[in-house]
Amino acid sequence: MQIKEIKVTPVTVPLEAPLRWSMGVETATTRSIIEIIADNGEIGIGETYGGAETVSKILQFKKFLINEDPYNLHKIYLKFINYFRIPYETSFQPHIYAGIEIALLDLLGKDMNKSMSTLLGGRLRDRVEFSGYLFYRYENKTNKKGGENNAEGILRYAREIIERYGFNVLKLKGGVLTPEEELRTIYLLRKELGEKVKLRFDPNAAWSVPTSINILKKMESADIEFVEDPTWGITGMSLVRRDIKIPLATNMCVITFDQIPLAVYTRAIDIIMGDIHYWGGPLQMKKVENTAEIFSLGISMHSDRELGVSTAAIIHYVASSHYIIQASDTHYPHQIDDIITEPFEFKDGYVNVPKGDGLGVDIDYNKLKKYNEYYKEHGEANEFIDPYRPEWIASLPLW
Repeated sequence: MQIKEIKVTPVTVPLEAPLRWSMGVETATTRSIIEIIADNGEIGIGETYGGAETVSKILQFKKFLINEDPYNLHKIYLKFINYFRIPYETSFQPHIYAGIEIALLDLLGKDMNKSMSTLLGGRLRDRVEFSGYLFYRYENKTNKKGGENNAEGILRYAREIIERYGFNVLKLKGGVLTPEEELRTIYLLRKELGEKVKLRFDPNAAWSVPTSINILKKMESADIEFVEDPTWGITGMSLVRRDIKIPLATNMCVITFDQIPLAVYTRAIDIIMGDIHYWGGPLQMKKVENTAEIFSLGISMHSDRELGVSTAAIIHYVASSHYIIQASDTHYPHQIDDIITEPFEFKDGYVNVPKGDGLGVDIDYNKLKKYNEYYKEHGEANEFIDPYRPEWIASLPLW
């Protein structure tokens, strides 16, 4: 089997309501959908984030994929990192290769009549647990969704998604309101939802070290599963971790392999928020997981507004892992639509592992065309701009 063609289609899919976070607001998700076509007619599908730049980088690399055997995964990976190595920091973007690798694994699964979880070592579970993602939200003027801008609003929304999706774990995205109001939100969630619901908190490094220590000491009484990136950098995280009991997770200060030793040495973190895109694909993520196990670090899974193809890849990855025991993050309920033929459904906070070969999902080409047209008309979703607060300037820490 040889690779004969590669297609990349950027799409932008609106969110149900604008999601607020410490560095701006998310109104939509822009993803690139990848199709790798083999000479036997099989098509492997992948997905990663980004639009024009992602498409450009994949098409640059296309000449190294054409006529290559898709089973040569390691060879293809080495080709990619060597082609984009210099300057590494600006040219080698792991998420771009991740989308290619997802498509290759989907193609191989279809060729062998095996699921992706089987290719990743074997399926250990038939369903995967997710955490409900709570955001302070602006109101969508069209559908009247959103508008949760205080503790009481977040509580109402939490009850809504628990009722609808059955989540047993909730994660509050902070760094938006004052630390005191966000602490009040956590207190209210714990009081009203009880001890059966696990709570997480993530202010995206918006707080200073003193603010983090002060607020998180008070938050300890709310029995928090973990706090993700309360402050900036490995040094800041280590200072906070020294003085609080709540486990600390990160998707900001440890996102490359060379950052892991320092984080371990300084005891800055307890949990790495794994991401099959940030780390360069499911196979690279397996290396992260193995490294974490060696150093007794936990692994949970990060989310960055995935559509159905990436969501399927994450589900297969977690289903193949013996080490991931915590619920994975997901933005999926915030999307208004998807580009796969059968969107995922949550029951009791879980999603079933897709049946079928490879990823076990198929592209809905009408939806792909629709949201490609939306991308052409509206452009890429810029999460670092808040159109409702034109005076807003990104700065860390905010408090």
